[in-house]
Amino acid sequence: MLEVIMLDENAKRKLLLFKFLIKFSDKKRSINFFENNLDYSYSRVVYLLDLIQQDLTNLTGEAVQLIQAKGVQYNQNISYDMYYQHLLTNSIPYQLLVSMLYYPKDNLDKFCEKNFHSKTTVVRRSKLLSDYFKQFNIKMNTTQLRLSGDERVIRITFYTLIWSTSQGVNLPEIINNPFNYARVKKVVSPYFPDSSSYSAHKQIALILDILYLRVRSGYILHEKTEIMPYIPINTDQMNALFNGLITNPQTLAAEAEFASYLLISAPNFFRKNDRRLTLITDYLKNQPNQATKLLKEFCTVLSEQIMPQDFSWENESILFGNIVNIIFSSAIIKKPFPTLFHLVNRSRYANNEYYHQLYSQFKKLFQKISKRKDFNWLKESVPQLSDSLASLLVPVYESFQLNNVVRVALIAESNYLLIQPLTKFIEEISFVQLVAYKQGAFSSFDFILATSAYLIPEESPLPSFVFRFSADNDKQYIELYEALKTLHNQKIISTYS
Repeated sequence: MLEVIMLDENAKRKLLLFKFLIKFSDKKRSINFFENNLDYSYSRVVYLLDLIQQDLTNLTGEAVQLIQAKGVQYNQNISYDMYYQHLLTNSIPYQLLVSMLYYPKDNLDKFCEKNFHSKTTVVRRSKLLSDYFKQFNIKMNTTQLRLSGDERVIRITFYTLIWSTSQGVNLPEIINNPFNYARVKKVVSPYFPDSSSYSAHKQIALILDILYLRVRSGYILHEKTEIMPYIPINTDQMNALFNGLITNPQTLAAEAEFASYLLISAPNFFRKNDRRLTLITDYLKNQPNQATKLLKEFCTVLSEQIMPQDFSWENESILFGNIVNIIFSSAIIKKPFPTLFHLVNRSRYANNEYYHQLYSQFKKLFQKISKRKDFNWLKESVPQLSDSLASLLVPVYESFQLNNVVRVALIAESNYLLIQPLTKFIEEISFVQLVAYKQGAFSSFDFILATSAYLIPEESPLPSFVFRFSADNDKQYIELYEALKTLHNQKIISTYS
């Protein structure tokens, strides 16, 4: 998703070619070699190589020559990751983000003048960024370089896109910045994981920059949200941080509350003894609201209907803390908002049947809840909330399911040509394990698959299936899968009952 927003087609081509330059850097290669491997025209390869040379020269400060007399070769003085980062941070969408946050008085004309772009190019390249904003009901005025919409979501969007692109590195310096970053870090350290680490320092700094710059530009929060976060709110500390920039007590309280919200806006629990768990426990006892009601119902359904009987929240404190943050962040904002997680490539879940099982169950639950009074806001958030929770829980859910794997013993002729397609089919079923048949050891497997009824031991108490090579194979594969799936479901039911 990030690359789709930030990189144009030319940048993507450069990145692909650069990957090939690194991969085949052992010796000089002809331009035809890259032409054939990348399916680019000869002239396009030359053009892209010239652009990459310019980029690498700017990055290293020294002239880089890729095209040499006897071919093309790269000496690998810049890594793929460094070049990838360079393309992202030099893209027009990212430059627009930085400009709108750090230079709010600049319009399109001023932006083009500063960054040496044509207005036509900027308008064209800003479309995907503008479309991304629209997903969260934020309107981008390209001419004035202004954003309009829910101010909380706008700030979250700034943080999500800037952090995922540059990790807060090489951002413009703020003149007369009132924030004492060391003091802020001390205040938030009990509530921010590893607050003394380099990454946490950068995260906190970017969050503070966004808060201060938006307030200084006149984009101020005037009202607190209906649901308060579980992190304590200290308006006196917030007033000191803003150094008198905000004088209205109501506005100061709203800004302090949002700062607390940002500390719980991501699933960031990593340790069982996290002190925030105590804050959550106290909050659940004393704050009956939509967030706590939604959390309690979700956790009840999860433990009673989805997880096995011996599942205990006491043993899953990290998991519980992250569930709280995911549900609370949605319940407080009450609308979809961007997250770092949803900007990354999550293709590993695309074919995971356990993820899809969880997603379907969570979606059904939240859709039912969204029909209740006061929960209408949940309708828009169902897909994102279901996805986040399913992705969080799929590893632990999968580990429970794998304990219910169906062990299949295959009894067949010693003929590789006959057996190979059948064994391959079995091995591709996620909830099935092919095990060796041991005479009389029926407790070591759950199911017998034989190529003849005569091969199944008479004393076997186990379910079985006869796969006859002379019969309709397609129909048999379907029937075999159904038999295995039925047994798998029975094992799950026995585990959860």
